[in-house]
Amino acid sequence: MAEQVARGPALGLLELSLVARGVLTADALVKRAEVELVASRPVSGGKHLVILAGGVEEVGEAMSAGRETAAEALVDHLQLACLHPPIWDMLGPPVHAAGWLTGPVGAAAIVETATVCAAVRAADAAGKAAPVALRDMQLAVGISGKAFFTMTGDLADIEAACAAARDAAGKHLLAIELIPAPAAEVVGRLIF
Repeated sequence: MAEQVARGPALGLLELSLVARGVLTADALVKRAEVELVASRPVSGGKHLVILAGGVEEVGEAMSAGRETAAEALVDHLQLACLHPPIWDMLGPPVHAAGWLTGPVGAAAIVETATVCAAVRAADAAGKAAPVALRDMQLAVGISGKAFFTMTGDLADIEAACAAARDAAGKHLLAIELIPAPAAEVVGRLIF
């Protein structure tokens, strides 16, 4: 895996229904506060994601401008003062399960949500609730604007992480599937 880039500690994420408004929103929030624009990109389902990092106050100020500019095009938003560090690397290009062919697996779980914000919120909660390994994440590209992530660990830890993810995703949760003992043929290949 690539070297982790130091970001944050705060994360801001806006999910919009219009690409053009997404670009306008990205412009507005970087003009309002000194934050790092991690990404501003169109994704499946005609959505646009704007991801930013920085200090807690700066991200809060930028998110305020972003929500105002997004207006009725805002699908979902997320602001976290301190994102679970492994998630930063998962916000870029997709991280595929093939990258985790080694190491203990125990149990595995797949969490699927209707919005990107809900998946990131759920992954953050899961990673903070129990010592699980967040393995891969797909954010809206090629899956009709939905999002999902997978995690592995001891069964009791996966169960605790799933409970935290369920609570965090709320109404945007589509499914949580837990595999108590994945078959060897599936390990590292949950998503082909």
